[in-house]
Amino acid sequence: MSREWLTSAEAARRLGVSSATLYAYVSRGLLRSEGATGQREKRYNADDVARLKRRRDVGRKAESIAANALDFGTPVLESSLTLIENGRLYYRGWDAAQLAQGSPVERVAQLLWQCDERPFDARNLPSMSTALRQAWRAAATLAPVDRCLLLLPAAARWDHPSWVEDRAAMIETGVRILRLLTAAVTGEPVSPLPVHEQLAAAWHVPADRAPLIRAALVLSADHEFNASAFAARVVASTGANLHGSTIAGLAAINGPRHGGLTRRVSAMFDELKEAADLDEALHKRVKDGLDLPGFGHTLYPDGDIRAATLFSMLHELAPDAPELAFAETLSRAGERLIGRLPNVDFATVTIERVLGLPRDSALAMFLLGRTVGWIAHALEQSGHGALIRPRARYTGPRPAN
Repeated sequence: MSREWLTSAEAARRLGVSSATLYAYVSRGLLRSEGATGQREKRYNADDVARLKRRRDVGRKAESIAANALDFGTPVLESSLTLIENGRLYYRGWDAAQLAQGSPVERVAQLLWQCDERPFDARNLPSMSTALRQAWRAAATLAPVDRCLLLLPAAARWDHPSWVEDRAAMIETGVRILRLLTAAVTGEPVSPLPVHEQLAAAWHVPADRAPLIRAALVLSADHEFNASAFAARVVASTGANLHGSTIAGLAAINGPRHGGLTRRVSAMFDELKEAADLDEALHKRVKDGLDLPGFGHTLYPDGDIRAATLFSMLHELAPDAPELAFAETLSRAGERLIGRLPNVDFATVTIERVLGLPRDSALAMFLLGRTVGWIAHALEQSGHGALIRPRARYTGPRPAN
């Protein structure tokens, strides 16, 4: 619990309400107040005020989007893959934060794809056709995400078994896609080793810190109907193969409002790292109309459990890292200013910096973890056998009578 106490005027200002509304919150049990020693005026705990503001903001956003079934937060399809409830994340009923403590992302793939370890046999590797080898050479100088975007269509052209609609064959295709994209990220030959081990080796991460990569992959595996998962699912509903669905997910994740948000978080870290007064620099940023990327998540009003899990592991495995100390300082300053806690993008960028990973590694980890989710959604949708085809709510001019 924070020891920062606010006057009624300060609490009302942070909540954007009048003093009368503030007192109404107290009377309704939404906010607690305490009397200060030797003073008549009530005081309000800053954490309580920030928590109420987050919850109220979530409620307002939900009201504003209720009229549109495809906006953030409104369910549009049934799925048995992922549940976000009471601030926790579950994969088919398994707590994702607990899985992140010891399971590789391949175990999460088995869980979400409902298969055993057999499709992950070392012999199930992508076929390196002449066309794919040519694409591989052309992609050598590109950033990891761009390499994935170039290589996957080339692989799709020559992966003939990927068009078999038998579920077992589709799962084997999913394994080949995951392995190809891992190789595309590392720039190393295709390997049957666990994804986090390949990344740790390519990025020269000590074995005692490799669990941070494994956890980031697991916590990125799926997040219900986010933009890239929905894109993958829509493509799967057309009857396209898993390569097509994954390509759709890749295209969507690159956007700055989704996976590409990690790039904006990283840029903010660079901008603020040399600030003499971090609170003042953040205040100026907000005053100038810039947001604070990496803070807050609509589905986690009390804090992103994925970020909390990763920060807990960072404190356990790299407690003295100066990059972690800076991230924590920035986190506290941002929360004081806008009343929001860091999200998973903030946490994965912190991992990237603590481990000294190549640029865009946070996005690469997010991409590889989420590949498991895209394939899971495509498999589930193919089982439904229905085309996703929403209707539009027309808002243009009416035809003349």
